[in-house]
Amino acid sequence: YGAESETLLHALKDCPTSRTVLSIGGWSRSFISKNYDHCTVWLEDLMRIIDKRAMTDLMTTLWNCWNNRNNYIFRGQEEEAQQIWERASNLNKEFRICNMLKEPLLSNNIVEKKWKKPPKGLIKINFDATVGENRIGYGTIIRDEEGFVLGGGGSFKEFRLSVEEAECMAFEESINVAIRLKLKEHVLFETDHVGLVNRLNNLDNDVTVIGVRIKECKVAFNFFKSAKLIWTERSCNNVAHLLCKKMYSEAK
Repeated sequence: YGAESETLLHALKDCPTSRTVLSIGGWSRSFISKNYDHCTVWLEDLMRIIDKRAMTDLMTTLWNCWNNRNNYIFRGQEEEAQQIWERASNLNKEFRICNMLKEPLLSNNIVEKKWKKPPKGLIKINFDATVGENRIGYGTIIRDEEGFVLGGGGSFKEFRLSVEEAECMAFEESINVAIRLKLKEHVLFETDHVGLVNRLNNLDNDVTVIGVRIKECKVAFNFFKSAKLIWTERSCNNVAHLLCKKMYSEAK
């Protein structure tokens, strides 16, 4: 349409067909004619002044404008602006009906997940690690079935490690802390690093250096009456995470 370059902003807002579609949809001239450098800036500006329903209608309209532009470029087919708007309008109506009939994909009832006390008779040991360019920090905290803190701590190391290596070190140190405290009861180690748990559960086929270290951790489990490593979400491992961040920052 005579533009020097076909930018996303031009394709969705400034080309004649898109402008006509938006005008048919009732969007005001000021909404269309204001100049922007980037498409994202334009959309963010609109999000500050229109509600969710209007924004949903707009995104469906723009999506149809984009499809029309692709059909013109790759297939040589182009629809009239009125057809584009009518298709977008019908889609919006269908989406709205569907949303009223179906349960939402994500529940509006947000459940706050946080650390939970271990089952009766168990001690829970949470640990975590944080990684920088040439330093790692690690931390652990030990609590009983009532949530009382039995011990913990952390430190840092001045060398470069991968996230997986750092988490493995935090695991090793958490075992050492429990052994020093002579906690021979049933223990539950908890981490938010799923890779560590997967490695422990598949040691038979693991011949890596980290695999060997994790096997040594599993042997150390014999110190306790029983021991298990489980995964938890980051929000349930906040104290250990804050400890390792503190150790990392204090090393500066």
